[in-house]
Amino acid sequence: MLKDEILRYLDAKTKTIDLQELNADLTAGGVAKALNAKRNTVSLYLNQLTKEQKLVKIETRPVHFIHKAEFEKNNFRLKNNIYESVAKLEHENDNKNVLKKLTQINPSLKESIERVRAAILYPNGGLPLLITGESGTGKSYLVSLINQFCRTQKLIKLNAPFITVNCAQYADNPELLTSNLFGYKKGAFTGADFDHDGAFVEADGGILFLDEVHRLGSKGQEKLFTYLDQGVVYPVGETKRGKKVNVRLCFATTADLDTNFLTTFMRRIPVKITLPPLSQRSREERQNLVFTLLKNEQKRIGKTLNVSSQVLKMLANYEPTGNIGDLKNAIKLTIARANAENKKEKEISITASFLPNEVLSNSKIDTYHSQSSSIVINNDTELEDLIARNTPEKQVFLNSLKRILSTYAQNSRDLHKCESKLKQIVYQLFDTLLFEKDNSKQIPFLSYVIESVKRLFDQLKNAYQLKISGNAIYAVSYYLFERQKIRLDNTELKNMQDLIQLNKDVQQRYSEVYQYVTRLIALIKDNLDIDLNEIDYILLTIYLNKLEIITKTGLVKAIVIAHGYATAGSIANVVNRLLNTHTLDAFDMPINVSTQQIANQIIDYSENNDISHGLIILVDMGSLKEIEKLFPRQINAPILLMNNVSTPLALEVGESVLKKRSFREISENARKISQLDIKLTYPEKNKVRAILTTCYSGIGTATHVARLLERCLPSTKKIKIIPYDFQALQDTHKVQVIKRMYDIVGIIGTEDPQIEGIDFILLEKILSDKGTEEFKGWLAGSFSNDEISGISNNLVKNFSLEQTINMVTILDPSKVIENITIFIQELERKFSFSLSNQKKFTLYVHVSYLIERLIRKEENNLKPEFEKQFAKEHSQDLEKINSAFSVIKDNYSVKIPRSELIYVDQIIFNRQ
Repeated sequence: MLKDEILRYLDAKTKTIDLQELNADLTAGGVAKALNAKRNTVSLYLNQLTKEQKLVKIETRPVHFIHKAEFEKNNFRLKNNIYESVAKLEHENDNKNVLKKLTQINPSLKESIERVRAAILYPNGGLPLLITGESGTGKSYLVSLINQFCRTQKLIKLNAPFITVNCAQYADNPELLTSNLFGYKKGAFTGADFDHDGAFVEADGGILFLDEVHRLGSKGQEKLFTYLDQGVVYPVGETKRGKKVNVRLCFATTADLDTNFLTTFMRRIPVKITLPPLSQRSREERQNLVFTLLKNEQKRIGKTLNVSSQVLKMLANYEPTGNIGDLKNAIKLTIARANAENKKEKEISITASFLPNEVLSNSKIDTYHSQSSSIVINNDTELEDLIARNTPEKQVFLNSLKRILSTYAQNSRDLHKCESKLKQIVYQLFDTLLFEKDNSKQIPFLSYVIESVKRLFDQLKNAYQLKISGNAIYAVSYYLFERQKIRLDNTELKNMQDLIQLNKDVQQRYSEVYQYVTRLIALIKDNLDIDLNEIDYILLTIYLNKLEIITKTGLVKAIVIAHGYATAGSIANVVNRLLNTHTLDAFDMPINVSTQQIANQIIDYSENNDISHGLIILVDMGSLKEIEKLFPRQINAPILLMNNVSTPLALEVGESVLKKRSFREISENARKISQLDIKLTYPEKNKVRAILTTCYSGIGTATHVARLLERCLPSTKKIKIIPYDFQALQDTHKVQVIKRMYDIVGIIGTEDPQIEGIDFILLEKILSDKGTEEFKGWLAGSFSNDEISGISNNLVKNFSLEQTINMVTILDPSKVIENITIFIQELERKFSFSLSNQKKFTLYVHVSYLIERLIRKEENNLKPEFEKQFAKEHSQDLEKINSAFSVIKDNYSVKIPRSELIYVDQIIFNRQ
């Protein structure tokens, strides 16, 4: 069932989900495409599964769905099934999702955090982890988050130990470091007056963090091998009995790995990550760090912070040698100085004058022309809201929207007065999206949007005869990609009435392009799940109007509608390729489609395509009058209907459309093409020699006899063996057709059809001297004497009674012969006569095949009128035959139909 398939599909996709980069696979459109199902049906089931608490719905643009149980298994428990955004979903977990929050603030760390997470979740205590990076890049902070993550994910107990050892403190005394890590036994060295467990034992069941681990030295690294390999530590002074401990290991260092660590030690650390310095992080990421540190300080002092845009820029551009540590200190000092000036105020205004000298002197010149403004951080401010502000695309979009509405209002809401200015704003917005973004990054959803827009534009191009440039495709794609991330609320759409009025004016001013944009937006909503409104109609219409996408070809539209898989598509494809242009559209319909469904397809096509110059409809079969009756009166265009479509006819119509011929000319030329040229020919010379097999009871037995004969012939068969129904051979016309096609050398069967000029051998006499010699005579001229001798030997082997019956039935032939013998004896007793050997042989073959057919519930049916009349005239004889069948009925649990009784009667009495 599709509903179950959807659940299984999302279960698999959720296993590798990244909430920061939800892709199209999790949308209704993506699921429909993957499962080859209708999108509206998929949407229905997705919402049902959400109500059933099996899926979680995230109301992003587009809407995404994830498998709830699978997500909770690998992440954290969810209270609800529907969330407004990814941020709302993640906010529910706060501390539990600390690693994901870190990637939200620091996108460049995404891959590193994924590796960290993999190491933590590795079975049986995780994998050792080594973190490298310059001083102040956040190594210790990351380990503290790892500690939180392990506890909230129940990988360790909530009260499990978290032991930190800074190896740099023991730089001058490595022996002391070793004893503090691994413990020591009493008397191991001077001053060892008692046993001491050491950091490994203290951290048992928890986490041990060794900072500046390169200070451990080669001997200390070697002592770690035993634990890394066996999970056992040996205190100093102990060589025999080690202590089994379960410790998660995290290492950090600022040193070069190649020169400070043993190769054998490095091989035992499978997961290594490097945290980049501030200078190697993006401006967006540095700004997020500034927001995070400002919010942390605001929480600590409990006052509202009003931070100027200049301060935000300069802090984001600050690249100290101490990295995040120095940045954190600079922010603390800035707030402290501002607070000193405003210590009695509940709100602290932070301007550039409070920044430390090192920030003012070392901050790089800002070449990034952002639209950022001052921010206010108070107790209610969420970090997610601050990070959301750090999206320049939304700011560009909002600024463009404000400029459009203000320009419109300043010009008395008269589009003609401000049209030129509005165009300039719109063109600038699209140019920014197309040329000023960093488009080098491969983003899966962006690639999906581009490919989707290409397909949608292809549909519009063919439907409305448009010309669309590559720039238009990419500009619209980037617009949609950024637009789906921007959710406009009522505070950002203060001039909603102006927006509605401007939309109406644009619709009137650019009515034709607006029509195409309306269709495009409908396709976008269906295929990309991006919810668009009035501003999108305005922007897309003005931009696409600039490109002069309309081509005034004045061509008639033509479609092919045919039953079956790819029938119409194949015809249209051939014609379009021969004409080197897209001229015909195609619709493949199911075999059992109704006339109304065909009409609905045509109506839908007419609504979504420009048919103002006319529509030609080519169908393969069906009443044209019936189809025409179902067209609505709203179709105000000439329609030309033709049936019996073929490739030549479609090609003629396609050429006529391109040459802009009138409907009358197209009709006349089509009639000429549609006239059939029919000629039937038969081979005059070198006809294939053939032997026919037949049986009075039907084609089944004749077919089995033909197979027996074929087995007698050599592999290089020079004579064709063809089974024929006995009744067919009574038809003079059919016999003439057979004679024209084949050189018939003879007939073998249970009854002679008495065809003039053609020899006949009874099946029962095929093994008699006379029958065999006559059959050999048929073969002369087609086979050598040696081949004929071999065929004769095969006849004896294959045409014994038991072998014949063995061929026509899957049942035990000896048992069948025994039962049929009793049946024949009963017939002779009831009718008081003896049957000839020919009749008996025919009955043996016929009844054996009859038994198998009845077991398989297959019948040889007669015409109802004939059967009824025959039964009426010969009812007593049929009753005797039915009584004689008792042995067959009892042994094989079958019922003998009246039609089969009549066949036996005809064999016995030759009645027609």
